[in-house]
Amino acid sequence: MKKEYCGMPMRFAHTGVTQFAPENSLEAFKKAAELGCEGIEMDIQISGDGEIIVTHNGDMGYMTFDEHKDVLREMTVSQIKQFDIPYRNALKMKYPPYPWTEHYGGRRVTIPECHPESRVTHLITFPEFDEWLSTVDYDLNVEVEFKTTGMCPRMDEILASSSNVSRYILFSGDWKVLEEMQEHYRTAGKPDGLRLGANIRFINEQTMDFVKRSDLWEVGLNNEAFTKEDVEMFESMGIKVFSNLGDYPEWWRSICEMGVTGFKTNYPDAYTEWWLSEMA
Repeated sequence: MKKEYCGMPMRFAHTGVTQFAPENSLEAFKKAAELGCEGIEMDIQISGDGEIIVTHNGDMGYMTFDEHKDVLREMTVSQIKQFDIPYRNALKMKYPPYPWTEHYGGRRVTIPECHPESRVTHLITFPEFDEWLSTVDYDLNVEVEFKTTGMCPRMDEILASSSNVSRYILFSGDWKVLEEMQEHYRTAGKPDGLRLGANIRFINEQTMDFVKRSDLWEVGLNNEAFTKEDVEMFESMGIKVFSNLGDYPEWWRSICEMGVTGFKTNYPDAYTEWWLSEMA
């Protein structure tokens, strides 16, 4: 599939392929590599003992689908690893809910109680992810979204011994985190090959002020919130544009025409199938 898809926006599997395994799981990331996606997007938090954990929320209940309110910042890695992350009710639909416009992601699949779905997985640390990434035999790019502050020093330690630095794009959609990240790498220096991004979502005076004073390789913009002229403007500044989701054919067609660099999608398989049919 990867060889047939060329010259179009890079496909970034948003939190992995979540039709196959729970979001941000190693299994979901492995599936993205199996499909030949050019990139994946992942989220990170930090544990109470200072390790970076691959997950979206700062509490365990988000992934366990129960009333657990345990906060990652108050738990050790070994405690976090004890929680089972069920596949049941964690998977997204195979295809976007055509023909409705879908702006912000997929619906959950509700697995019937009679279905023998008992698989579970567990949260992984970023060093564990980095070790797996070293085994991927093609140039798989990784957007790493910082969901909270205070993670740059530990990330530096991990990257200092990593062979994957040039594969990573560190970014956030939280303004406090973005300012911290930019200040940290201005002061501490940025590892060779590392790229920084910012999910600014919309173009306005505040976001453009941040862009102009920051070291950025890419910006993320919400679907339908930018034009081809905006893409060209950022390109003239040496900055790539990534589309935030927008999983429906009309927007898929638009990003191909506008020349965005990358596209974060909840449906990489369905998007590729659509693109190949368009090119037929």
